[in-house]
Amino acid sequence: MKKALFLSLMLTSALMAKENKEKLWDVHIELSFVKTSGNTKTSTFAEKLEVKREGKINRFYLKNSALFASQNGKETANRFDINGRWERLFTERLFGFLAAGFERDKFSGYSYKLSIGPGIGYDVLKTKKHQLKILLSTPYYYNKIENDGIDNYATFKGELYYQWLIRENLKLKEDASYIVDLSDTGKYFINSDTTLAVKINKHLSLGVGYKIAYQSKPPKPGLKKLDTTFSTSLIIDF
Repeated sequence: MKKALFLSLMLTSALMAKENKEKLWDVHIELSFVKTSGNTKTSTFAEKLEVKREGKINRFYLKNSALFASQNGKETANRFDINGRWERLFTERLFGFLAAGFERDKFSGYSYKLSIGPGIGYDVLKTKKHQLKILLSTPYYYNKIENDGIDNYATFKGELYYQWLIRENLKLKEDASYIVDLSDTGKYFINSDTTLAVKINKHLSLGVGYKIAYQSKPPKPGLKKLDTTFSTSLIIDF
């Protein structure tokens, strides 16, 4: 938890120091921390980092999120992921891309998940108020099941990224994905990340978020198929 917080703060400080120079990268950080004591002791830390650079032909995206929680000294959540994507524009809206990712969730039944693969995408909407991007890809997954063997397979993945500028100071974002194992179509994963942010000033916003992670066939019996996370965050954009 401390390492994730330190990384986010260091990136914030370093990039804000260069704000007066030519802006090449856009950085979005969400931080949430809750700690209680007394009859019940709880501690929760969540962070989300998005970095992007959008040129005329090449576009680069890096996303990371983490969630750590404990109650009365017992760990209840330990999740970390990082994903990168390089896009190459063919036309004004059509593009190809290569994406790679790493995910670790201590309570999902997997020690880690690795993925890499090519895809194609299309910018459906590109207006001031609405932005909608759809991606289709065929990533290959290499997953280590906790205290067990390796589960690797090719997949089909569909992704949707939507932004709605409801008002000048109010924005809704939705990131959703569907991943299915091509060798066993009964095994699939659905993820959704919804955020509503109210801007305070040029760099700061307050946000509420709701994440859904569903796996149709957990790798071990007794694991729940659905995980949900509700968060309130301080958001930094620059």
